[in-house]
Amino acid sequence: MKSKLPLYLNRFGFFKGLALYFLLKSKRKRVVRIRIPQVKHPIFVRLGTSDRNVFNNIFVYGEYDAVELGFAPTNFLDGGGNIGLAAVYFANRYPQMQILSVEPESENFKILQQNIAAYETIRAVKAGLWSRPTHLEIRDAGGGEWGFTVEETDTPTPGSVRAESIEGLIQQNGGKPFDVVKLDIEGSESEVFRTNTELWLPTVQVLVVELHEWMKPGSSASFLAATSAYSYRKTSAGEYDVYVRQDVTA
Repeated sequence: MKSKLPLYLNRFGFFKGLALYFLLKSKRKRVVRIRIPQVKHPIFVRLGTSDRNVFNNIFVYGEYDAVELGFAPTNFLDGGGNIGLAAVYFANRYPQMQILSVEPESENFKILQQNIAAYETIRAVKAGLWSRPTHLEIRDAGGGEWGFTVEETDTPTPGSVRAESIEGLIQQNGGKPFDVVKLDIEGSESEVFRTNTELWLPTVQVLVVELHEWMKPGSSASFLAATSAYSYRKTSAGEYDVYVRQDVTA
């Protein structure tokens, strides 16, 4: 397998890149605090977990660098916030943008809170995304800390979390609609796009979405049915598809 070391050196400089590369290769599980020149405040990651893959995708491979919005965004929904690195990336790229990051899994959420603590423009909600308010049970799909899925349950259980709809999150956002919605929610997009999209989708100018058809069949069909009424320009950014509305004026 080709070494990532040259990418680290190119992104962070020789000494910083070398130190980060070998630190993040460690398999001894612990939380470390690191600094990189691309962001204002320190980042917290858990060594020996999939946090390293998330860090690499965002700050080494630069998967979000290719996301071109074409306007100055004001409200961003980070669905599937994981440990908050996407929120941190976009907070540094768009300092005036307000970000709401949503993550259901408790250990991920703890690190997310650490990563966003220094940013006044980022708020976090511990919940899963769904089409309506309900309760969700978290399932480990075998993908590590970035591969948790959820299943609906009628009543709360000891390990369940609350589910929030996007329209409900708009109310929590002071009634301000999201003009950018990023979704990496491990198959729950099949439910999010299945119904009630008319309550939030018309005001969204950019969708940054990773569909998980292999995890939950029907995800692609739900997404296509919900978005077919609008005109989008589609591009790719790493594992994400980026849909920029063409039938609205920013």
